[in-house]
Amino acid sequence: MNSENRYPVTASLFMLREIKQRQEKVNKGYQLLKRKAEALRFKGRQAAAELATVQALLGHTLKEAYISLAAIKFTNGESNALVLENVGQAQIRVQRVPENISGVPTVSLQAIEDHTAGDAFRYAGLGAGGHRTSETKRAFREVTKILIKFASLRNICLLLDEAIRTTLRKVNGIEKVILPKLRNTENYILTEMDEREREEYHRLKMVKAKKNLGRILPKPVERKVCGDSSDISETPSVSSRQSDSLKDLVDVNSKSGLSTTTVSAGDFKPVCYPHYWDDDDLLF
Repeated sequence: MNSENRYPVTASLFMLREIKQRQEKVNKGYQLLKRKAEALRFKGRQAAAELATVQALLGHTLKEAYISLAAIKFTNGESNALVLENVGQAQIRVQRVPENISGVPTVSLQAIEDHTAGDAFRYAGLGAGGHRTSETKRAFREVTKILIKFASLRNICLLLDEAIRTTLRKVNGIEKVILPKLRNTENYILTEMDEREREEYHRLKMVKAKKNLGRILPKPVERKVCGDSSDISETPSVSSRQSDSLKDLVDVNSKSGLSTTTVSAGDFKPVCYPHYWDDDDLLF
């Protein structure tokens, strides 16, 4: 397993539990980020559709307002200098309203019309073209409100687009980098623990085999240094008993599959241990 695609941890039950808990938290955060991205996309599509509608309406309203302005200029002549000289308080104001869309702070702009502000041109056009002047004022007032709404929607679309990109980068980072690293780390810990368990199982098998082999082998016969006639007379019988026990041991080994060597000095030394065992031979 590539060590670069996992976290450098030690294979233990504690680290396995920590990695599993971290995986649960990362999965929960991943699901929340996916839901947030979906909600932001839904709000962004709604804002984009509304922005397109407002943009089309703005073009039509501006066209009508400029046609009315051209009619006034045809009737009353050029009045730009008069308008600029008599500018007073604004009748339409913009209010900033903070909003929170799926955790993304945005600002919505609302147009507020102030009727208490003085209108310097309320008596304009009394002599001629008064109806045209009032229609033009009303048209440009509607254009101003639509422009404020258009600016608000465009600002919301830009903020949501940036938030969607950031959220998708986080989602892709978790999905492509963090989660695979955590899975590889968990697999590494499980593999190492399984290997240790197999090594312990094999060690217990070897210990059990050694104990069973010690029970089969005969005990060495003690020799007396100072022997008399009775000891000399008993020597053939002892050697015959040893040869009989060795023959029995060889028969047992041949039946059980043990490999043997030659007998020297009355002791039997096996070359290798049995290499197959059943589950009944375990110590536990």
